[in-house]
Amino acid sequence: MNLRNSVSAALCLIFLSGCGHGRKDNASETLQAPAQKLPLTGDITVCGAYALAPLAKKWVEGFMKLHPGVKMEIIASGTGKGLEAVIGKEADLAMVSRPLTDEEKGAGIWTIPVAKDGVAPIVNSKNPYLERILERGLSPDELQLVFTEKESVRWSELLDTLGNEKVDVYARADESGAADMLALFLYKKADSFRGTKVTGDNEMIKRIQSDPLALGFCNFSYAFSGPNGERTENIQVIPFDLDFDNKIDRKEIPFRNLEEAHRSVWLGLYPEVLCRELSFASNGKPENPVVIEFLRFILTEGQEDVKTAGLCQLNDVYVKYSLGFLE
Repeated sequence: MNLRNSVSAALCLIFLSGCGHGRKDNASETLQAPAQKLPLTGDITVCGAYALAPLAKKWVEGFMKLHPGVKMEIIASGTGKGLEAVIGKEADLAMVSRPLTDEEKGAGIWTIPVAKDGVAPIVNSKNPYLERILERGLSPDELQLVFTEKESVRWSELLDTLGNEKVDVYARADESGAADMLALFLYKKADSFRGTKVTGDNEMIKRIQSDPLALGFCNFSYAFSGPNGERTENIQVIPFDLDFDNKIDRKEIPFRNLEEAHRSVWLGLYPEVLCRELSFASNGKPENPVVIEFLRFILTEGQEDVKTAGLCQLNDVYVKYSLGFLE
């Protein structure tokens, strides 16, 4: 090959390689360009369990700050009403504080755990028999007697002491997960509970606070409040006499604060049937991207809000387990 032909061939090679390089760069830029996520928008309604409502409100506020195009509404109505709304497609998510019934499972309800909580019987801390209550506690049989079996019970009858004051019993008027869990513990149905009926934990707490002779029940997150999880004013959790010996031993000592209550839950010292997962539920596995991202937010950044709301955080295993539900 002469010099002229060699130069021409070299120029062609340079030109071709230059063109090929240009095409490769363009392809690379196209492949590596980050996907542009569209801003989340939409209206979401969440309703259901009173136990989850205060925490859900914090989650909603935090999520809407991150996604200004999303509008969310929280309605505290009790677990049963929340599930009815989801089944009837009147709400996108239900806050659930008890296991699903067979009928609810049959309706295609999908759930995802987001926190844990416990249910506790409570009295007014100014109860005239408080010292005796804390010394001997109440057995499941005695609680069953008060809530379901006898129309009128005196404190002296329960505590084997002197006195004529009647126990002022308070139960729930709404479809409450807390009532269902306590009823299960007592081998009864929640609709068999007697006494003055109140709606929601807030009203229950107010009634117990204003009545020194009252006996009721609530979620841990309402029995304890404040930045350090101390007992709510005028509220005392009743210790369980689980071995029926009319005295409170080391494992039965009542909680002084929320941290002790949560430790008792995780260590299995508190009756397991009174500890439950708190969940969100939808009508089938959610497909709405706003709902999916909201649930993902709850299980990641949102877990920081769980403890301050008085509930039990999910541990790492639980979080991984719950996130798997979204895949």
